[in-house]
Amino acid sequence: MWNSIRQALTLGPRFRSHARKPGLEVYFDPTSTYERRDVADTGDRPGYFCHVMVRNDGPVAARNCRGRLLEIRVRGADGGTSPAPGFFAPVFLKWAREPDFDAREVEGNQVRRLDLCFALASAPDQLRFFAPPSPSGVMIFPPGVYTLSVQVTADNVKPANGMFQVDFTSGWDRIVVSEAARPA
Repeated sequence: MWNSIRQALTLGPRFRSHARKPGLEVYFDPTSTYERRDVADTGDRPGYFCHVMVRNDGPVAARNCRGRLLEIRVRGADGGTSPAPGFFAPVFLKWAREPDFDAREVEGNQVRRLDLCFALASAPDQLRFFAPPSPSGVMIFPPGVYTLSVQVTADNVKPANGMFQVDFTSGWDRIVVSEAARPA
């Protein structure tokens, strides 16, 4: 009997601390993904921004969260995908409405938006991804259908991964984002 009590007292704090750890999820939410707003750098002409959501489903803050774009693949005429020309290595993503690429906390039981891609009315045939160095760093791609691999990391949690399809074939303000099927 004393062994059972001792074991319960020893394991209880470990179980409680594990149960309270934050857990991240990166996902697509059609009601929060798209944002059209004027961009000062383009003479207040509109831009169309697409975000993915990062949820911390634990009660404690996830510290030093960073999103990374790991891979961009482009769909070919045959329906297959290949690495997108011009994407050479993973890059950090910006948190929405932040001026830099720095890590941020995601508070417990909260959601933050992570910039995925955008297009500008002033350059309607260019799909853009923010890329360091800030503020002028961008990667530019032509119209097409892209599959993106995104990872969000933090100091105190396991990485969260997401795959997203970006359809940039219907115009600068009609980008369509959806969750992509994971390769088998």
